[in-house]
Amino acid sequence: MKNNPKYLHNKKLRPIVPFFMAVWLVLTVTACGKSKEEEKINAYRDSMTSCYENIASSASALDAINPSANSAVNDMLTQLDQMNTAFQDMAALEVPEEYSSIESMADDAAYYMSEASRLYHEAFADGGYQPDVGNSAKLQFKAAMTYLSYIGDILMGEVPEGEEVTVTITY
Repeated sequence: MKNNPKYLHNKKLRPIVPFFMAVWLVLTVTACGKSKEEEKINAYRDSMTSCYENIASSASALDAINPSANSAVNDMLTQLDQMNTAFQDMAALEVPEEYSSIESMADDAAYYMSEASRLYHEAFADGGYQPDVGNSAKLQFKAAMTYLSYIGDILMGEVPEGEEVTVTITY
């Protein structure tokens, strides 16, 4: 029976068995690597969705504030602080390589939102309003929202457009 070429353990076939096992091992490791990378990307997308939802919730709450209400300034500052927290959370996320261009934009967006929140607090300090500081805060807020829009475009597979946007294609 050992001389039968159809027998699996024939001496001529023995070197092939380790080869197939090595191929199987490489394919398994590669598949697991892709799966882990896909999991990382999906986790990042889920985290970004959560950040976006928190920012959108605060933005809606800001829009709903009655400017003539006694609590309007306090309500606005509270929502800006919550929005700032969401931006900071977004910037702290570990960015998968597929979205590496987002990392610096998220940092910039978080910086601008932090400055906007700080400046709005300063603008309304002591029960008054400082228009110059308020205008600076408004510009910082706008910059943060612009970066957020760019990030959203990239996550949706679109190319961001705007005066400040430079698109670099690498192969």
